[in-house]
Amino acid sequence: MADYKELEKLVARIQQQLAPKSEVIHNTKLMGRRTQRMRQIDVMVKDKVAQFGINIIIDCKDYRHPVDVKGVEEFYGLLDDVGAQKGVLVCPKGFTDTAKVRAEGLQIDLYSPVDTDPHKWQAKVAIPALSDFRSAAISFGVTFSAPLPMRILPGFFNNPVFSKQTGKQLGTIAGCAVERWNNGGFPTGVGEHENLPIFDEEVTSDNGYGMQAPMHLYVGLHVTRELYFGQQPITKISGFRDEIKGGVIANAFQVGMLDPKEVEKSWTKIKDEAEAPIRPVITMTGLVGWAKPESERIVRGLF
Repeated sequence: MADYKELEKLVARIQQQLAPKSEVIHNTKLMGRRTQRMRQIDVMVKDKVAQFGINIIIDCKDYRHPVDVKGVEEFYGLLDDVGAQKGVLVCPKGFTDTAKVRAEGLQIDLYSPVDTDPHKWQAKVAIPALSDFRSAAISFGVTFSAPLPMRILPGFFNNPVFSKQTGKQLGTIAGCAVERWNNGGFPTGVGEHENLPIFDEEVTSDNGYGMQAPMHLYVGLHVTRELYFGQQPITKISGFRDEIKGGVIANAFQVGMLDPKEVEKSWTKIKDEAEAPIRPVITMTGLVGWAKPESERIVRGLF
């Protein structure tokens, strides 16, 4: 099949995704009002507003060069002949500056396809993005109110903790605090956060004398961030680039997994958003998690 037919099918598919409730027809014909002959239409979008029918004509050009002003004017002649309410020209190679000026004056939209599926016009797309890595220095605290003695021995915050209600072991004090941070259970705003309870229920732990005693266990967090600016690849998108107004028209897009090591290696570290050379489209925030061995070394260092 000729490439231009494949382009028409691609454009029809993208347009159907953008307007799923409209009727999108590939390769049809309309009678010309002035020429009195059938005119071939690459893609037609049919819809209704109240009692009024609307026809949008899309013409596809698989040229080796940008469409010039002559191509825009020829397309306008087609629109006028078939009485369409709106016209769109699509060309993967784009349009000349003069063509853009003329099309804007004729209220014709100019698009190029943006689609990451494998085909002749497959696009490799990336968007300007910020990667915001949040990390925290964690301090531990305990309050105790019971008619029992209490002493904090070395390694206390690595002691197992039990639910006061069920007696079930919940884990170690430090391990549960680290897990809660890693899962986003603590505040992640930059700055100081004090007296944050580690557990949502009453707990008991060893009072230093071999007895289980009720206690309140909490942490303090000093949250900091590192900002990186870079281009985040888009793994899935299907839409059109507006060659006159700029930007991409799409219902949704997907980005791939972000490798923190690659970000630190290849992206530009900045102090704040104002230093970004281009306004970011998205900001991705991630928590720098603690691994259990690391948390144990930190806890042991407290005492």
